[in-house]
Amino acid sequence: MILVTGGIASGKRTYVRSLGYDDGQMDKRLAGDACVLVGLEELLRAGELGEADVDALARKDVVVCCEVGQGVVPMEAEERVWRERVGRTCASLAQRASKVVRMVCGIPLVIKEER
Repeated sequence: MILVTGGIASGKRTYVRSLGYDDGQMDKRLAGDACVLVGLEELLRAGELGEADVDALARKDVVVCCEVGQGVVPMEAEERVWRERVGRTCASLAQRASKVVRMVCGIPLVIKEER
């Protein structure tokens, strides 16, 4: 599995397309047949994923998640809990991933790659 992360509009989907995937292979639902899951952070916000779902996420070809843990810490406890959940889920996925890519200004920075 490849984990692709980065800020909003940083080129994550464009990068996934460069790997040979098209929009029809991308889905925002874990239960779908698509091999690319996009919007992991929103699934976690909606409470649609739990700890047990990390195994299912790791079976996808690619998982795309916006970085949400940088910047000002929100005052609302619920927002802090969500950010922590996103961070911990991404850390767990990064451990299992064969490749982790962080997108910055449309440039893929490979931060992990198993050979």
